[in-house]
Amino acid sequence: MATALRTQSNFPRMRARADAARFRRRWGFAPPPPWSDWVGYEVLLEEIECHGVDRLEGDVLEIGAFLGGGTSKLCGWFGLRAPSKRVVVVDVFDPDFDATRTVEGWAMHDLYGAALKGRNQREVFDDVTRRCTNLTVVQGDSTSVEIPSERLAFAFVDGSHVPGDVRSDFERVWERLSPRGIAAFHDYGADLPGVTHTLHACIGDHADEIERIWTKAPRVLFVQRAG
Repeated sequence: MATALRTQSNFPRMRARADAARFRRRWGFAPPPPWSDWVGYEVLLEEIECHGVDRLEGDVLEIGAFLGGGTSKLCGWFGLRAPSKRVVVVDVFDPDFDATRTVEGWAMHDLYGAALKGRNQREVFDDVTRRCTNLTVVQGDSTSVEIPSERLAFAFVDGSHVPGDVRSDFERVWERLSPRGIAAFHDYGADLPGVTHTLHACIGDHADEIERIWTKAPRVLFVQRAG
């Protein structure tokens, strides 16, 4: 009985080790802590790999990093396959910044605060990404800070959910996106309808510049620029 109880209590730890080993075999680098990636960036890595984004001109941009787990995965993948590319992260590192509410009435800043449990967001991010040698961090509002890359091969936007900010992020990414480059946007078609409606409007404005549009779970919209 005692042996069975010890085995049962160790099961979560054993499963975590097995999951980490599978991740390492698939992607070639160690994963960040599971709690640090709210999106599941593997879906991004799969599309990046499938479309040969590492061979395109430009850096990688992430708008909205939160805890840094997704950033770590982007840095790991590009560090192995395109080490000359920088992963540029833009974040205000202020969990109170976004007061947008979901259709159920949850305020985004309350969700972020609950996840941090009093911890400092920037300190958590820095700890999770401490091994990322190809990372450039820009702290500030993505609608106004200087983005230190003139050309982008890939961008992922999961920042402010205010419609005006979503539009600004789309336009700032799009003007830098290389031919056949890919921009991905989180929270599409979900419980933040302002994000979805704004993305539809942006796509309409740039329809003749777009090669392909597709979606993948969880709630990610991909837009590829025409070559």
